[in-house]
Amino acid sequence: MDREEVQTKMQRSLRKKKYKELLEEGAQLGLRAETADPVETFQAVQKIMETSNALQNEGRIKDRAENATEVLMDAQVLRMSHDVVHAAMQRMGNSEFSDEEFVGIILSSFDSEQGIENWEKLTREAAAVFHMSKHSQSLYGAFEHEPVVVQKEAKQRAQRQRTDYGEAKKPDTVDKLQKKEKSAQKLNLIFNQILKIYEQRRKPIPYFELIIDPEDFMNTVDNAFQISFLIRDGRVALLNDPNHDPIIRPTTQKENEQAQRMTETTQAILGLNTRKWREMIERFQVDEPLLILNREELNMTQSQK
Repeated sequence: MDREEVQTKMQRSLRKKKYKELLEEGAQLGLRAETADPVETFQAVQKIMETSNALQNEGRIKDRAENATEVLMDAQVLRMSHDVVHAAMQRMGNSEFSDEEFVGIILSSFDSEQGIENWEKLTREAAAVFHMSKHSQSLYGAFEHEPVVVQKEAKQRAQRQRTDYGEAKKPDTVDKLQKKEKSAQKLNLIFNQILKIYEQRRKPIPYFELIIDPEDFMNTVDNAFQISFLIRDGRVALLNDPNHDPIIRPTTQKENEQAQRMTETTQAILGLNTRKWREMIERFQVDEPLLILNREELNMTQSQK
């Protein structure tokens, strides 16, 4: 990891800390919105939004695209500010827009001393707000454009050639048993670690936090592949939490017996690429993988057999 990456991570952590402080400050404003002075509440919300905009402008567009946590926290600040302002407006008791009051303010601002509307002054104020769109001239000019007739060529059908793959050979029974034994050993190691983590936390484990290896994307894919067999065998259950995020927990003995008796299978598809892999590392703050597997030793054991 070079110096620039370390500095970028430090800046992200500092911005997240400031976002958390803004959310805490907004929560305090929300508790006092029904009793505090509305004007003071509006001023405090304005400072929060200015700070949030400054934090958003600090990071590059590429950083925000790769770090969804900051975008989510910025949206939470905006939603929190809206709720606080709404509560303060309800306390004022004047949350409706008055057309008559608006017209009166305009007339008082642009009336002359003789009581005649000063339209020139209103025109200057309005013209400063609107911007003229850029003019674009076509390269064709005044020439008439006629579509080019594309002549389709008849494709000749290519003759398929048969490929000789040689004589098919079935794998030996010994090789099958060795591969099955290796897979079972690996699955048992993963299941025992899942059981230990579940007993320590006393709650289901987030699926992506469980499979993530922050140093190796291919190990992450392999962990997801192995856990799919545990789910198929009914040893662990894949569920959704209240936020519809996947979670993992060991099954009970009754659930395991029911899974063994089931003849129909249910398939679930979860997308995983390098971008989502990095997002999950940032979201769960994964520094070390939860699943510890010595893959080199397992492969060496298999080769010796």
